[in-house]
Amino acid sequence: MSAELVDGGLEALDDALVASWRALAEARGNPFLTPEWYLAWLETYPEERPFVILWRRDGELRGVLPLVETRRGPLRTLRLAGARRADWFTPACAEADEAAMARGCAELLWRLRDRWHLLRLDRVDAASAWPQALWAADAPGRIPAAKHRRTDTLPFIDFGDGGYEGYLATRSRNFRSQIGRRRRKLEREHGLCFRASDDRDRIEADFSTFLELHDARWVERGGSSSSGEEVRDFHRRFATAAFERGWLRLWTAEADGAPAAAWYGWRIGERYCYALSGFDRDYERLSIGAVMLAHTIERAAAEGAKVYDMMWGEEPYKQRFETGRRQAATWVLGSRRHPAQIGAALRTGLERRARDARAR
Repeated sequence: MSAELVDGGLEALDDALVASWRALAEARGNPFLTPEWYLAWLETYPEERPFVILWRRDGELRGVLPLVETRRGPLRTLRLAGARRADWFTPACAEADEAAMARGCAELLWRLRDRWHLLRLDRVDAASAWPQALWAADAPGRIPAAKHRRTDTLPFIDFGDGGYEGYLATRSRNFRSQIGRRRRKLEREHGLCFRASDDRDRIEADFSTFLELHDARWVERGGSSSSGEEVRDFHRRFATAAFERGWLRLWTAEADGAPAAAWYGWRIGERYCYALSGFDRDYERLSIGAVMLAHTIERAAAEGAKVYDMMWGEEPYKQRFETGRRQAATWVLGSRRHPAQIGAALRTGLERRARDARAR
């Protein structure tokens, strides 16, 4: 078992390695681990340098840790690519391999300790063996133990074996009645219909429509965090790549002959991921957002997805639909006894105490 650093980004990898990387990410059902996400991020933010770690067992690629290096003055920080736009991470490897991969990565990072000061792991799934395995007893002196800095909630829908009808059976009678009644009203009075973006020639126009409706949803709430030009350029790049791979799910709801709501996400592996949405505020009182959400949940089940991931956030509308939730924690680690590591540990402690005080 060994871990190695790939300098030069994807250009240093042959097609077979990239395909293996992609397969590992798809098996985890995580778009944020794919080489397409990584490449779109580097193309949008070229100031961030690639720092890809490959982990092999018996010569076979079994794991990828797609990091980037960012610099702020003399401080070098490694973090997962696109962490500012992603909702959760694990390494791109089989769950059973996580602990062994962590030991290999910890040893490699120790050997390369002159190339980094901090390792920031944003929103690592709490069910993952990372990052605690990075400082396991059989990897002493590599990376010091730490506490997580913050936690985030990710609600989801688990379809189990019952599909959409089975899911609806877990909801209250009032919930089922409201969703059905609101959809029928929109269909009857406004000609509601749904359209999936499955035509290459329409992707650009449909994505622009989605952005307009996303802005419309947030204009009276101070604007969306996804409104910057760089952010939009990044999502356009990834959406195009995701379409080519068959992952993209871009839905438009039309009412009165015009776009009234849009939903952007991905189907990867057994997971249907809800990224962003938007709607015309003229239809807000008719609950078109909830109707669109219910439609995509139904479509996810029809496609055979096992999980509909509502991703980061505890908004009340998600709570109405979710069947469960998981936690993701953010960790900031450093080389042992390095001033940056000591400072990060102090800041983590202060932030945790501040949160505890607010809670009390």
